[in-house]
Amino acid sequence: MRITTNMIAFNAAHNLSIADKRTGSSLERLSSGYKVNSSKDNPVGAALSAKMRSQLRNLSKAVQSTSDGISVIETAESVLAETQSMVQRIRELCVQAASDTNTDDDRGSIMSEINQLRKEIDRVSNDTDFNTKKLLNGDLGRVAYTNKPDVDISYVSTDVAAGVYWLQVDNLATQAQYTGTVTGGESGSLSINGVNVNILASDSIDMIHKKIQDAADKSGITVTNNNGTFEYVSNRYGSKYGIEISCDNAELRTSLGLNSDRIAEFGTDIDMYVITKNMTGDSIFPDSSVTECDGNTIIVTANDGFEMRVDVGEKMNLAQGGLVTINVTNFGAMTVQVGPNEGQEVIIDIPRVDCSMMGLDNILAYTSRGADSAITTCDEAISYISEVRSRIGAYQNRMEHTQSSLDATVEAMTSSLSRIVDTDMAEEMTIYTTQNVISQAATAMLAQANQLGDKVLQLLQ
Repeated sequence: MRITTNMIAFNAAHNLSIADKRTGSSLERLSSGYKVNSSKDNPVGAALSAKMRSQLRNLSKAVQSTSDGISVIETAESVLAETQSMVQRIRELCVQAASDTNTDDDRGSIMSEINQLRKEIDRVSNDTDFNTKKLLNGDLGRVAYTNKPDVDISYVSTDVAAGVYWLQVDNLATQAQYTGTVTGGESGSLSINGVNVNILASDSIDMIHKKIQDAADKSGITVTNNNGTFEYVSNRYGSKYGIEISCDNAELRTSLGLNSDRIAEFGTDIDMYVITKNMTGDSIFPDSSVTECDGNTIIVTANDGFEMRVDVGEKMNLAQGGLVTINVTNFGAMTVQVGPNEGQEVIIDIPRVDCSMMGLDNILAYTSRGADSAITTCDEAISYISEVRSRIGAYQNRMEHTQSSLDATVEAMTSSLSRIVDTDMAEEMTIYTTQNVISQAATAMLAQANQLGDKVLQLLQ
């Protein structure tokens, strides 16, 4: 037996070292709860778990982003519901004002409430926001622009594809106009767009002008007195807005410069046409396009949900050409990230919802006819709000399903990650106990091996 090189002791020490390492590894897994604590434990599992942990963190952010998107929609929806309620109230007031059982004072009170409701609709449209982002003032609508500074795109439906569209404007809309020379000196009454005016023989021309203007204000007309020449001009452009003056008193008609017992002057709508094909013959506007003109507003619709609203300014310079180029983009709407990877997003497009967009700023319920016309305007406004609410409702349903899907994905991926990296405590405890016993045995055997040299030396005594 060689005592300088105790190979038995070396082997026992080696086995003890291995047992200690295994015991330490088992203890590490027990104390951390993970069976993969470093790449050496399971190179493939470590690489896979790193990817899965990254994916889980990204998924968690996507869940949060989706939740924020739902909050945006819920905020807009609650405000739109209240806006629709206010429009419905305006409609009820118009129905009430349409009855001739009301006096002028009654209709004046009704218009006061309508005006306050319109102010509130515009206020919530301008002020409703989420994290400082305006929701209903058009900022979340798709960006569309034209080559003319006086032409705006006020509405583009989601079914309008991004691209370039053309239309040709030949003539702008006009206002209704009438001119008459007033001399005065006669008594009687006349009606301006359904509003009665009583004139006295003693009234001066300035007093006559004030009485007529007070009545005209209630029917959307401006009356200018130019040294006795009264110029009547409708405030709005288009064929829907006119100047109707009735007077059965021939002497009074003469004194007011009215050439007939019934004067009816109306404006004209914009004269234009859409260009359905470009120079290469490709379709631009759908073949089923229908164009409606309301004053200087152009509305193009088609069977497939296509709708575009173009507002042409009264100052557009036709001398510089009437060809309007419309560029519709996919930008401007709110993008909500609903997944961990590129391109996994939902586009939230919310158009402008205010009185101007819905035509409510044109309502004048001072007369039965004006109130009756306003009912139709309110119906169109309610329909518009319903369409917007339906759109964002679809967004919300989709995003709620997306959130549920993300939650399910997170749960499944967490379970998969757990199977890869988490320690089976019962199994690992068994391994630890075994390795601990082996370590103790190796320690005892090392002690025995180190004593063999002493036994050899006893032979020399």
